[in-house]
Amino acid sequence: MGFFGQLFTVFITVVILLGIVGWAMARRKAAKKDASAHEQDQVLSEKTVNNVLDVNDRFNRARYMDEDGK
Repeated sequence: MGFFGQLFTVFITVVILLGIVGWAMARRKAAKKDASAHEQDQVLSEKTVNNVLDVNDRFNRARYMDEDGK
């Protein structure tokens, strides 16, 4: 095996190692996705709902303008 054969062997080894790392990362991401899907099934808290309603309320800023900085 000459120089190009050794170079080709190193190249194939690097490709295989990167494939293994990519496969492991994909498995880890899938496991996290399953765990976070369960957390997303939870009901939203009242504070979160009120914050969303305040953001969508066009006049909320005008109502509480005198309370800025408190």
